[in-house]
Amino acid sequence: MTHRIRYCLRVCLLIGAATLCSRVAMAQEPTSVDRKPDREAIAAMLGAWEDAWNRHDMRAFASLFHDDGVWVLWTGDTWVGRKAIEDGHAEVHRTVFRNSIQRERLEELAFVGTDAAVVRFCSTLTGDERAPEKLIRSRKILIVTRRDSDWKIGWGQNTRFADSTSDSSACLSSQ
Repeated sequence: MTHRIRYCLRVCLLIGAATLCSRVAMAQEPTSVDRKPDREAIAAMLGAWEDAWNRHDMRAFASLFHDDGVWVLWTGDTWVGRKAIEDGHAEVHRTVFRNSIQRERLEELAFVGTDAAVVRFCSTLTGDERAPEKLIRSRKILIVTRRDSDWKIGWGQNTRFADSTSDSSACLSSQ
């Protein structure tokens, strides 16, 4: 088995485990717990993500991650640590994404404990210098955790849709 296949299997297992944990945690969480403030904080994080991307402010973008955050690119590469995430995104925003606009739409937010949640959202991106007229669709999954009263991204992954993915299967936003 190649390294890439093993890596993909590990990612699939992690996503499956996170989804299962979210279902179990939701079933076990007392209904008296008010998660509205947490939901609002996490939704605001997604708004800050979109804003930082569209302003091409990768320092603000990276600030959404914990210092030891991990980002898995659509290519399969991995950036570990806030500095690597900032530097990597800054480089592509100086080049192929310098005129890009990205829109986010929350699909799912599931708490897997009092200080952890799984976030799944859709992105549409325009303005990629390599294909300026193309709409790039992707789905992102984040594991967000609260440390010292702040919600930040601990782990995230970007998965692009193949061009052959039908619009009914993909996440098209109404923007």
